Amino acid sequence: MLSVLAASLLAAAVPSDKLSSVALAAYWYKKDERGRGDEISELAKPKRFPAFAISEDEFIIADPLVREKHLDRIEVCFRGDKVPAKEVGRFVNPDAVLLKADRPLKGVKPLAFQKGDPVEKLIWKWQGDTLTVSSAGVGTNDSVVVVASTGRVFRKGVANALYVDKDRNPVWLDFGSRFEIPDGKFDYVPPAEWTRLPADEYEKSAKRMEDRLAAAMLGIVIHLNPVDKENSSRHYSRYDDDGGNNEIDALGYSINGRVLVPSDLNGEKISRLGKVEATFPDGSKTNLVFAGAIAEWNAIVFDIPEGFKDKVTPLAVAKGAPEDFDNRVAWVMTAENENGQVVTTAVRRRFSGVKFVRGAGFVPFVGEWRSGVRGDSDDDDMWSRGFKAFVLDGDGNIAAFALCRRFSSSRWARDDTEAVTMADLSRFIAGEGFNPEFMPRKEEERNRFVWLGTEAVRLTDALAREKKAQSFIREYSRPPYVTEVYPDSPAAKAGLQVGDVLLAVRRGSERERSLEADYDYSYSSSGPWPEVENSLNTLMTEFGAGAKVTIVYARDGKRCEAPVVLEPAPVHYKNAPKARNRTLGLSVRDMTFEVRRFFKFDEKAPGIVIAKVKPGSPADVAGLSEHELVTEVNGEKVTSAKDFAAKVKGKKDLVFAVRRLAQTRMVKIHVEPDADAEKDKEKGK
Repeated sequence: MLSVLAASLLAAAVPSDKLSSVALAAYWYKKDERGRGDEISELAKPKRFPAFAISEDEFIIADPLVREKHLDRIEVCFRGDKVPAKEVGRFVNPDAVLLKADRPLKGVKPLAFQKGDPVEKLIWKWQGDTLTVSSAGVGTNDSVVVVASTGRVFRKGVANALYVDKDRNPVWLDFGSRFEIPDGKFDYVPPAEWTRLPADEYEKSAKRMEDRLAAAMLGIVIHLNPVDKENSSRHYSRYDDDGGNNEIDALGYSINGRVLVPSDLNGEKISRLGKVEATFPDGSKTNLVFAGAIAEWNAIVFDIPEGFKDKVTPLAVAKGAPEDFDNRVAWVMTAENENGQVVTTAVRRRFSGVKFVRGAGFVPFVGEWRSGVRGDSDDDDMWSRGFKAFVLDGDGNIAAFALCRRFSSSRWARDDTEAVTMADLSRFIAGEGFNPEFMPRKEEERNRFVWLGTEAVRLTDALAREKKAQSFIREYSRPPYVTEVYPDSPAAKAGLQVGDVLLAVRRGSERERSLEADYDYSYSSSGPWPEVENSLNTLMTEFGAGAKVTIVYARDGKRCEAPVVLEPAPVHYKNAPKARNRTLGLSVRDMTFEVRRFFKFDEKAPGIVIAKVKPGSPADVAGLSEHELVTEVNGEKVTSAKDFAAKVKGKKDLVFAVRRLAQTRMVKIHVEPDADAEKDKEKGK
């Protein structure tokens, strides 16, 4: 119970009649038709708002960022009296909703607004399960924003604030909306003069935007060609694990006649791109044509085949400078692919300035928004780790769009999206900004790798002390210590040397990505020679050939940087030409540069590498093993896998010159005719 002093202070701060003019609006959300909901609907509790009475059965609340189709019910509560209510109107600015209860609430005293200048404001706010009221002078907590590029002046107040004049008469309601004040003076207009739309008119407008978006979107199924298990890289990015999934659902945005598909497919997966099946708004299907993958953002652009272009209504990119959209109506859009059909949602907001993105780029801003509701605090509806939607202007054109960066400094940031400028979006659709290395490839070309051109080991504490690199190393970090720089490689051209400690890599103004060396037991090596497809080169492959990156390294106790232009790796063991002889039971590969270096062979020395030996086969019985070299067959030098296949074809008695490390031995093999092959030969006659 309040003490006499506390009660008198409260009466001085907040007039008792105003306490009788604010009820509680409870919004009960429901799960959608797919049985999905957010935290509020899952817990079966309401989202609550202060409800300001303008009559005994009419109340104004802040726009709750929810559509009627997502509502289970609305109740207005006042001192134990609970009455069902419904939305009957939406205000254009400020963003607020008019509720009408099924009957008048007992004891409610409607606010009687007067024309005048306010001197005080009463602010209602939820804290836990308590609705608190505080008092502040006019101007306190309010902010004025001046847009430097245009000189326009805007005012943003405090949410759920009732402004009163010197006689404690209500003058204005503030929901934290943003208003332009071109003449330097803000007019406090009572709710009776606010521009109002019927609730069904708002729903119709939202439905038009949803239909507009649905007409421009395609349900996408991306089919990846399976990995060639014998020849594929065993070294994948530490951020990449598709679990063997070769079918990926996605969404396609038809923009200016092309289709933009946000997708985190890296270069390796894009190289395996097979058919990309699109479902159009009318239900028809066709395969899209690959146009290119954006270099710095997780998105791919496709063309629509002739005969299907008229089945979709493309979106256009809005024209004008970002600041031109300030204070105009915006529609925040979300979309999902539901078995090929696109499900869209639109919520009306208002552009509230511009946001700096990078370089000299700015985008129209409507807040960091996501669909769904998190809790009861003032900022919950705007809470998000990243921008999860995109925005159409009042004419249905794209005014803001967000994508994930292809390269991120943190694995947890991979799902966070960032806004791209409208100019960038137009460039992407026009075909600019593509990485030429990110494209579908034939099977024999898929293992094309980008490299730095170094060999490295894990940096030990002893090496770190010797190289004066301790201060550059994070706890538990083991960066690569360079033990070899290949001639004419990107590293050699950038001036990297043996003994450098590689710390990080970055591209342009992006944040640095720390480098870590492989554990000796992290991956199954392709052989005893140094592995070209290590984690360092895998990361370089993500950037792609031709990418300009900066390598950060430590040398002689100093932090150094070197610009590097990445290049495709030369043919290495895992993507070397191969040949298989089923009768012998072995497969072989060409000898590549890292194999030659390991065996100390010059470039002209003959030989091929035994890649696999089938258990129980003639090759196995003869004692041949993986990673040995065959330099001669029946006294003739072998120069390639193709040459080996020709020399052993049809021969029953073979003599191989086999080398392992520095030792060479002669191996004799007698091959019995393959019964199945003989039968096939007879049938051919």
